[in-house]
Amino acid sequence: VVYADDLVDEFGVDAVRYYFLHEIPFASDGVFTRDLLIERINGDLANILGNLVQRTISMGNKYFDGKVSNKKVEDTMDKDFISSINALEGIVTEKMNGLQISDAITEIFNVLRASNKYIDETTPWVLAKDENLKDRLETVLYNLLESIRVCAVLLEAFLPETSEKILSQINTEKKEFNYLEDNSYELGQPSPLFMRIDTTKE
Repeated sequence: VVYADDLVDEFGVDAVRYYFLHEIPFASDGVFTRDLLIERINGDLANILGNLVQRTISMGNKYFDGKVSNKKVEDTMDKDFISSINALEGIVTEKMNGLQISDAITEIFNVLRASNKYIDETTPWVLAKDENLKDRLETVLYNLLESIRVCAVLLEAFLPETSEKILSQINTEKKEFNYLEDNSYELGQPSPLFMRIDTTKE
């Protein structure tokens, strides 16, 4: 027998919620093992979500003292990225109307994955070396923050504590489900959302 309270005490409530909502389809049987739970915590929650939030806030603080607005210096890759953010609410709503909870969460994490890819493609650390590209750098970070904000708002139904932490760290109360062109950010200090678990010790 596996007791949920014991798992929560060890891994945290949102990690446990994430595993069971994402890994076990509604009204179906599913598989639970500690190894799979730890794999999801390390891979999805700590790496894809937590690392994205920490990296983005850290760059915003490092390059702009935490104050980031949209300078609207766009590149070709921005259009598809922003379109994926704006499409997310409709896709998640459709999945939830069909009680496809796991798929709804997957769609949110697809945008988070796209955000990490966007960092790799735009290379903010390279842009930061050229003063002439400062406005482009700020636009990139703004786009990332909007992606994080929208994903955090949509995650509130599934990971309420984590969503609250993200919105607190990026210091916003805006709950719109779409990309806002004229938002602004005064960022707080990043702190890990999920700690990676040492699988060798486990």
